[in-house]
Amino acid sequence: MSRHLSEAQRARAISKLEENWSLSEVAAEINVSKSCIFYIKKRWQEEQRLQRPIRQGIGKVSTENEDNALVEFISHNPFETAVKAREETVFPGSLRTTQRRLKQCGFKNCVAAHKVFLTEEHKQRRVQFANEFLQENEFWNNVVFSDEKTFQSSKNGRLQNYTLCTTNSGRFSVNVWAWISVHGPGVCRQIDGRLTSAHYTNILQNVMLPSVSQVFPENFVFQHDNSPVLTGRLVREWINNHNINVLPWPAKSPDLNPIENGWGFLAGKPRPTLGKY
Repeated sequence: MSRHLSEAQRARAISKLEENWSLSEVAAEINVSKSCIFYIKKRWQEEQRLQRPIRQGIGKVSTENEDNALVEFISHNPFETAVKAREETVFPGSLRTTQRRLKQCGFKNCVAAHKVFLTEEHKQRRVQFANEFLQENEFWNNVVFSDEKTFQSSKNGRLQNYTLCTTNSGRFSVNVWAWISVHGPGVCRQIDGRLTSAHYTNILQNVMLPSVSQVFPENFVFQHDNSPVLTGRLVREWINNHNINVLPWPAKSPDLNPIENGWGFLAGKPRPTLGKY
């Protein structure tokens, strides 16, 4: 159904009405609503006109100087909200107009993703985990900690802020998997594409096991988090078939993994040398 009828369609509607067609019949013939035909008839009877009236619209509520003041404030305070920018610059428009003006000037509002906080159950399991292994000093000498990490060429902000839109940011990311132990860093390998359970199983088979076996020729305890990719059926079967002892890891506890310190170190290096898998 067309939103606006052409002048020929309106003339056709008037012609059918003058032939004593009902509003419903004309609406069905032209494939528009009955109310549309009603207003076409009313305009013809009152004004002898088929064309729609030209709407002039409402002019801008702000001047160029007021727009520039708004843009300048956000440019110097990108983490402030549109509400604050409107208040500080005494922008005459509404909040919606303020947001629209910033968008017209090339600014994009970014908001951090919602973070899931620890529940009471999560906290209890973390405490139980700490108490269980508190005195196990020798135990930790045989633990292999592993993790995945995405390194980006630019920061991924966690705060709401306004940034200028660009057609091509040039940003790129590199996905890696690595392990460490009490003996130091192990192996760090680049991951091509998205990590799946099948891909992760190949990493365990061809990267983790050969490299870990060189450091721990006998027994070791393997740690990874509870991501569905890392705990899928293929991964569980591989671990069971190779008799790998897995450390029971509390949910939502990446901060307990010492490899996070390694990621922090690598993030400070401009070009870490990584193998590719």
